[in-house]
Amino acid sequence: MSQATGFRVGAEFSSYSELHREYRRYQKDYAVQLWTRHSRTIEAQRRRAPKRPMNDALKFAEIDYACIHGGKLFKTKGSGKRPIQRTNKMKCPCVIKLRLTADGDKFVVKEMNESHNHTVQQAEQERLPPQRRPDKAVREEAPSVLSLQTNRADAREHLGNVADQVTQREENVPRKDKWSAYKIHRTDLEQMVPALAAVKDGTVVVVVSKANVLQAIYFQDSSMKQTFEKFPEVVLMDATYWWDGLRLPTYLLLVIDGNGESELVCLWFMQNEERETVKQLLRIFKQKNPAAERIRAVMSSGRPCRGEVVSEVLPNSRLLTCLFHTLRTFRGDVTAEKLHVTAGQRNLLLQILHNMCYAASAEEYDLLYHQLLDTNTQRAIDYFHKNWHDKRSQWVEGFKHETESYLTSTINRVEALSQKLRTMVGKFSDSASFVRDLLKAIDSLRTECDYRAVRMFQKAPVVALEASSAASGYFGLLTNFAFCRVQSELEESQWVTFLSVEAEHAQPVSRRRAIAAGQASCQCAFHTSMKLPCRHILAFRQLRGSDLFEPSLCSSRWTREHYLRNHPVFRTSPPPPEASSPVKPAEAPSQRVTVQQERYRQAFKVAQKLSSLAAECPAEEFDDCLAVMTAITNIWARGGQVQVTELNVRSSAPPNESSDVEEMHQN
Repeated sequence: MSQATGFRVGAEFSSYSELHREYRRYQKDYAVQLWTRHSRTIEAQRRRAPKRPMNDALKFAEIDYACIHGGKLFKTKGSGKRPIQRTNKMKCPCVIKLRLTADGDKFVVKEMNESHNHTVQQAEQERLPPQRRPDKAVREEAPSVLSLQTNRADAREHLGNVADQVTQREENVPRKDKWSAYKIHRTDLEQMVPALAAVKDGTVVVVVSKANVLQAIYFQDSSMKQTFEKFPEVVLMDATYWWDGLRLPTYLLLVIDGNGESELVCLWFMQNEERETVKQLLRIFKQKNPAAERIRAVMSSGRPCRGEVVSEVLPNSRLLTCLFHTLRTFRGDVTAEKLHVTAGQRNLLLQILHNMCYAASAEEYDLLYHQLLDTNTQRAIDYFHKNWHDKRSQWVEGFKHETESYLTSTINRVEALSQKLRTMVGKFSDSASFVRDLLKAIDSLRTECDYRAVRMFQKAPVVALEASSAASGYFGLLTNFAFCRVQSELEESQWVTFLSVEAEHAQPVSRRRAIAAGQASCQCAFHTSMKLPCRHILAFRQLRGSDLFEPSLCSSRWTREHYLRNHPVFRTSPPPPEASSPVKPAEAPSQRVTVQQERYRQAFKVAQKLSSLAAECPAEEFDDCLAVMTAITNIWARGGQVQVTELNVRSSAPPNESSDVEEMHQN
């Protein structure tokens, strides 16, 4: 493949095939997905200019290649009832225009703009639909699914052969009952160690008993370590037990990344769930991951030994109990036989305990606690005091969200992931094959998560936000997960009313608890748990006339910049190579685009503040402010420089000195 020509202004291509090769090379080298925005065939051009010479072998007289994020901006015709719809169009200015030469025998690049208004990374380009589609050679080598669809006779023959092969394999295998099959699939941790140790940059630690018997295996690969290092605040842990005939307690440790995705950060394979084994594995996790000191909360199913171990190994973290498991434990422990109560008393006790789980404040909890004491069921009261009352900060919803928990009340994320893994792993022959299938399933789920992360930067909302609105500012600052929650709080802030308002704080109307809100802090569960601006803060800022968009109100973990810098799919993608043509800049396109995007973000904040100040100025001064802003725009558009001088607006300045803009010189 020839790379001598390259795309640059003035470059010529003698054939359409040569142009297409360069088109594909450019996309691959610079991580850009192009599309044909405009084209005109030779036949159509000849009707416009019949006397002009044109080579029919070139096929086209005009071709415009544009970035997939450029072109005509999509305008929705809907009413906004589906707000999550998104489009690739972002007004990207990247374009390459080709026309025929004067003699009509070659293509020539007439215009070229390589700047982008979005991130440009290899990981994003690889996950676009045109790149994920297998090429012709792969489709020919792979098992032919297309041919089966096109020829039903061949499909039936193929399926018949597969059925015969399966039948022969089943006939060769002797029949075994359920329990003998279970014995074949008994856990053999020794076979799992080599398969786990073969993972590149993986960490495998074996835990043995005093009798030198293997008790558990600790596994963590490099991607898991990197993810936990960047998002360690909340850890969810639980065990899954059944792997299609193999009873192997497997602990899954998850974190929540900046876009609300569940990321697997560690795996424990165990022979049993003894307290010392769990404690040893948790100590290894803390030793191998220095970021464990920044864990704020650990949520588990609430088993007693698990809670004691977490509190002992991670004293700086707060243990939280899954709401579902708490309610299920109540239903199993509060029975007529165990507590010697009637059916009516049992139902009353369960109702009180259920309401306690959802108590939003200490006052509400105390009220329900006194209702429990008034039942005069001494066995139930003793049971509650022994197991639950002193640990109410772990299982009561109002207390759980007083710390950084991201409004997570259950371990449903762990259970959903374990269900996906069990489905993907399927049947296996031994422990070693189980490990290989499990690692493949983890890689597959990780690829899906990476794809969603990339698409967040590739697609914009169909319904465009107002440029000067607070929602637009938060959309450019936060990930999709965090922005959706802040957008909901922005909408609800319009309905917030206050019982009392003071200079620095106010007391909003709250149905279940008394809270105090200021311009940067609030006692509500959303703000304390999510570390994002809540409706009460936004309503108070609006009442005080402050800007609703304030980046300092948002935790850095929810920002796009933090997510783009720390997500594994973006960290591992290699930068595009430098241009081979001496006409292009020396820096890589991705670096140039990143700098340009950062400058645009900083300038947009200043321009937004300037527009807000201009709108707030008196009516008689607005025309002068608008004239100054227009003058600056015109000077910069011509390539000139501007010097700003502060004037005393109260003094009577001569007319020729009223303007604060001076054109210095033209570049």
